[in-house]
Amino acid sequence: MLLKSYVLPIVVAADAYERACRDLTLHQLDPADFSPDPSKDGHKEALVAVYDQRMQLGRPGRAVYEEARNRKGKCPICGVGRVSQVDHHLPKSVYPYLAAVPMNLLPICGDCNREKLNKAPTCYAEQALHPYFDDIDDDRWLRARLLTLDGDGKPYEAKPSESPEGWRIEFYVDPPPSWDSRHAQRVKHHFSETYKLDEIYEDQAADDIPGLELAFEEVFKAGGPSDVRVYLEGLARTRAHPHKNSWMVALYEALAAHVWFCSGGFRQIAAG
Repeated sequence: MLLKSYVLPIVVAADAYERACRDLTLHQLDPADFSPDPSKDGHKEALVAVYDQRMQLGRPGRAVYEEARNRKGKCPICGVGRVSQVDHHLPKSVYPYLAAVPMNLLPICGDCNREKLNKAPTCYAEQALHPYFDDIDDDRWLRARLLTLDGDGKPYEAKPSESPEGWRIEFYVDPPPSWDSRHAQRVKHHFSETYKLDEIYEDQAADDIPGLELAFEEVFKAGGPSDVRVYLEGLARTRAHPHKNSWMVALYEALAAHVWFCSGGFRQIAAG
């Protein structure tokens, strides 16, 4: 009976949430409008329990959970991990009326879910990208760079014959000229603050390069640095076909542009 009394507020809240997703005004939503009166003891907990308990395996709401989790195979946030969980785009602890609203339930991998936790936007830039409302794949915005490091850990441009003390690959958002500053800040916050995708992609790159060492070596022996560069550019074009902002596209382009890497530096990186 308690939950039935909240059917209308939930419907109203779901409508307001969807409008805010489209209008990019999630940060303007008042959490008080998405939660029962605080004086009603246990009501908020009961609404949250609709997700926590009724969507467990074998419970009536499980079909909603499964539908949300099975919308994607790869995590729509990072594009790397396998979808294994469901996340609340706006946290249920702050917006309990949205605890079981399907459009607030996103398929996600475990790593991205752990990074986001219960973060809620407090300004325009903090609005995380929503897989169903935000489409930024028409523009190229993800880039990477390879940095060679000296003994103090400072970046410098290593020459082909040198063996730098270390190296680092950085992924970053490079907004196209068509983006306004607010949109650029929002994508940057989503990338580096909310989900820390830069760190996820750096780990992926560190694992990926050693597996390509043999191919690099064969190409290098056949045609030298220029052929390594062309080979990497080819890999980047291939990866860009399905997804131009793939971490692999950014990585291979960055490596192709790096003289030290193409001149044999790949051996040092592959060796760890």
